[in-house]
Amino acid sequence: MVVFVDLDEDMEPLHVLEARRLAAAAAVATDALEPSSRELNHELEKPTSAPVVSVAPVPALEPTPTFQSAATEAFGCYPIVMSIAEHIDLNTLDSLARTSRQVRRGLLQYRSILLSSTLHCSNEDAPVDPESTFRFRARAGNWYYMEDGRNYNGKSGSCARDLVTECRRCRTVVCRNCAIKPPAHNALRERHRRLCNPCTKAPIASLVNDALEPETSLLHDAVRREICRCDIDGVWLCQPCGRSMRGADHDYQRIWKWRAHYGEVLGGLGTGIGEGDRGVICGRESACAGAKERENETDCDAEDAAVSGANLWTATDQVHLDTVRYERTPSPQLGPGYERHEIEGIGGCVKTKLIRMVRVGACVPEWDDEKSHHNILGREVKGTRRSWCGWCYRVIPGETDLETAGVKMRQL
Repeated sequence: MVVFVDLDEDMEPLHVLEARRLAAAAAVATDALEPSSRELNHELEKPTSAPVVSVAPVPALEPTPTFQSAATEAFGCYPIVMSIAEHIDLNTLDSLARTSRQVRRGLLQYRSILLSSTLHCSNEDAPVDPESTFRFRARAGNWYYMEDGRNYNGKSGSCARDLVTECRRCRTVVCRNCAIKPPAHNALRERHRRLCNPCTKAPIASLVNDALEPETSLLHDAVRREICRCDIDGVWLCQPCGRSMRGADHDYQRIWKWRAHYGEVLGGLGTGIGEGDRGVICGRESACAGAKERENETDCDAEDAAVSGANLWTATDQVHLDTVRYERTPSPQLGPGYERHEIEGIGGCVKTKLIRMVRVGACVPEWDDEKSHHNILGREVKGTRRSWCGWCYRVIPGETDLETAGVKMRQL
């Protein structure tokens, strides 16, 4: 505020007189209050006998979530949270709770029911077999016993809850205690199976287990989940699927070694090997894109003996073994019928042949450089050509597939 004063006037202006009057009145009021304030200060300095009351500290408020969206708010809905928990294990549930504060807050209110509703192993209700515990653990932990095709009815210990997921081949839910031990890294090269030309040229989205649209890219989540990731994420197979891995790899390697040893020409004459459907069939077998119906003839005596021998291993009692071996009742299915034909051989011996139409995959291509250098499946092992995994039964992208998508195998 600005005050203009005329110094030529003898009398002071009215506003100055009013200001002086207000200042004098304020000074008188201040002098009257000073004695009472001194007495009040003196009383406050005296010790009192009243008990001292401690004030409880105010708890710090939880920080407000900084990220909020429709997805994070959905975790506060009980039906949505329960449907998600039924398809994940405890490790995934813990990782999900660490994504944001709002997701953690939504999961904490259903903590007790969520812990009991996560994914369970399919063998959880199976009894523990104390007789075969040590044998089961030894064979399940040693990779060189994976060719044993015998089945075991019990399990070696209690099932786990922290690491549970589906078998990569049969999709059976198993825990880490019921899964096979991961094979050695040098055994990964033996899992490759060669594909025929139709399967190699077909879109990779049409080769997955759940066939997708051919235009689906390799970077799509549905395709990335269905391709082979044994060399990246590891091998996760149940015991029944894992026991036949070693034997299947050896059989496939023997087929190619035999094929490299015997050529199309022997002594100037054609052997017929590799012509038509006489070569090595596609790794996808009956699911091959170029598969055809063929008449297959099987010796029933050999097949019945193989089936009976496989069933004998499931028994544990020696008395029961002898009963099955010597007192087996003939099955009506073993007699002649529409598919079983009786054929009289040399010397009047009657044999039974099983003739049926089966779907056989197309023959795969062969190259002379592999035969000369004995480099079996060299293109598939290097990753230059698309192949099929014999462990998880999934397609392995080739170099052309990765270049088209513009990524590397480690980035999938």
